[in-house]
Amino acid sequence: MTTIPLLALILLSFSQAPESSAFLAPEPLKNPPSVCDRLTFELKATGKSVVQEDDVPSTVTTSPYNCVYAQQKRRDFLLRSMAAISFSAVLPSNPTITIADDSGVPGADYLYTRGSTDVDGDLTSRMFNPDGSLRDPNVVVEAKSRKVHLPFSTMSSDDGVAISISTDGVSSTSSVDSFNLKATYNLPAKWNYDSPDIPLYFDASEGKNGKACNRISVYSVTAPNLSMKTLEKASNVGVAKSLQMDILPGKYFDQGVLKADLISGRTTRKPIRSINKVNGDYDEQVYYEFDLAFAPLECPSFTQGNKENLGLGFCPYDNIFLVAATVLKGGEKDENGTLMVCVVECNKDEWKIANSDLKRVRSSFIVERV
Repeated sequence: MTTIPLLALILLSFSQAPESSAFLAPEPLKNPPSVCDRLTFELKATGKSVVQEDDVPSTVTTSPYNCVYAQQKRRDFLLRSMAAISFSAVLPSNPTITIADDSGVPGADYLYTRGSTDVDGDLTSRMFNPDGSLRDPNVVVEAKSRKVHLPFSTMSSDDGVAISISTDGVSSTSSVDSFNLKATYNLPAKWNYDSPDIPLYFDASEGKNGKACNRISVYSVTAPNLSMKTLEKASNVGVAKSLQMDILPGKYFDQGVLKADLISGRTTRKPIRSINKVNGDYDEQVYYEFDLAFAPLECPSFTQGNKENLGLGFCPYDNIFLVAATVLKGGEKDENGTLMVCVVECNKDEWKIANSDLKRVRSSFIVERV
């Protein structure tokens, strides 16, 4: 019987067959060989040379020689790139840049030069002012001003105290007849000073259109024992009291200034002719500048129409005094000193309109010997 040996032979052939996947359809290769790879393989299989004697192929066709030539070109490009990278690594990191100056001669010592601020300058100078603000040809960069000159004296009266007050550029009657000092301050030219048709110190410039200042006063007090120490102790004793505001006739200033808060203070130095007048020598005169502010004595509630009273127990500042003061001695044997004070007064609305101009007026105050 040949049935059993035949069955065993069939089973033996199945046991030696490959795994079941061998009976599946073949999957496509993920990275199939390129045309050049197949041609190169065929050249190697046939034993032909893969080196072409010609330098460059005459036609661009897919041939074994073109494939070998392209591979050699790629290798040459990679080698040259690596050599260039290695060479650049030894170069200095900050190469020197040479540009030509205005005469066209190269080798200038600068890389960039800011041009002048006129129309022939560079783009930055034409667009911006030196302080960084945007340039506008219709806006005057430098503020124009007018000077106000006032005469004063260092001589005292019989009672030992001499007071002289000038209000808004007009001198009042003084207890002395001779003058040996001149006080000066600058007013912005845009403020009204001469026309009676509009308010004094009215600023009609664009964006403001309102009164910029309430009053500008300059006064002098000549009395014994007045010196710079009086101003040095002002922050401790009280600024208004040190400036003799409490003895001015007729309660010249709002008495709220006696309890005003000192917001800020500083000192400046300005030249003044020496009292000896030797060869026109000049000395340095120290000026004290104080920013004072105080609230009104009565503060209406919010329900009474005061929108700034928020019920916090106090009212916002309503009066601002910008003060500049100095003391001059009459001579080596003269015990009297002359206190010179400039006060720029404004309210909160005027401060919002012209605070920078108000500070410039105060800082322009200077006293000269004549």
